[in-house]
Amino acid sequence: MQYEIIRGLAAALFIVAQPVTAVHAETLPELDVMAEVALDEEKGIAFAQDQSARGEFLEAIATLERVLALHPKSDSARLLHAVNLCKIDDQLGGAVEIGKLKQKNFAPELWADVMQLCPLASKE
Repeated sequence: MQYEIIRGLAAALFIVAQPVTAVHAETLPELDVMAEVALDEEKGIAFAQDQSARGEFLEAIATLERVLALHPKSDSARLLHAVNLCKIDDQLGGAVEIGKLKQKNFAPELWADVMQLCPLASKE
């Protein structure tokens, strides 16, 4: 299960590397769906990956913050959260999140990709 999430994160890194698009306002039903999906760690991460794929980085960050509030030990959610923060140019926020993770829990290629997206984290 953890391996599948990490493999999905590698694909998400490619998607997250796409240009930022305009943010749209969510409707109340959309917000309800986002809150509901975050109850399940895997579904919340998958939902955030879909948001990132559509260029909805702020929405993905919000979803991942909900996931992390309910599942604070989720390394996969934290890494994806860091990547999305770095994508919107919050390098410090991304570095803080990456600082909470252990490199050994991730594939070396994935970690290297994250360090490229979040160069401030590699200086710690």
